Parts: sequence; C-alpha cells; structure tokens
Amino acid sequence: MSSITLHNLEDSLYTLLKQKARKEGKSLNRTIQELLRESMGLKGKTAKKKDIYAELCGAISGKELKKMEEAEKEFEVIDEKDWK
Repeated sequence: MSSITLHNLEDSLYTLLKQKARKEGKSLNRTIQELLRESMGLKGKTAKKKDIYAELCGAISGKELKKMEEAEKEFEVIDEKDWK
C-alpha cells in the first residue's frame, strides 16, 4: 500500500475531519481513507487489507485460543493465603 502526505490543509477542514473521526470513533487516517474511497466511487467495495497484527504477533485459531484460555484459568484464581 502507498502513503501520501497532505500539505496546507485549511484549519477549518482539518477541524471538521477530526470531529468526524472522533464522532465515528475512527482514526483520522481511516476517516480520510473512507472519504477518498467514497469520492472515487468505491464506497461499499472493501479494500484488500493485510492483517499486520497477525504478521507481527502471530495468530492462533479458535481451537488454540480455547486451549490457551483453559490452561490460563488457574491464573485468574486469587488464593487469599498468598496475600497474608
């Protein structure tokens, strides 16, 4: 994917973009991407997106997650005698 930098945005436009992003609970970057896609007639068509977290941190299946959560259950128990 490519990146761009916008220069000399009017303060009022920047403020409106930030307000829209905050109102929708999205990042400023995501908001601008969606506005650009919509203006180019691509609304509704999803962009192919790479899961960078899976690539950086690894990913586990639902079955593996369940197994891991089961193995970690003992860490959720607070034994009062450990705190005396």
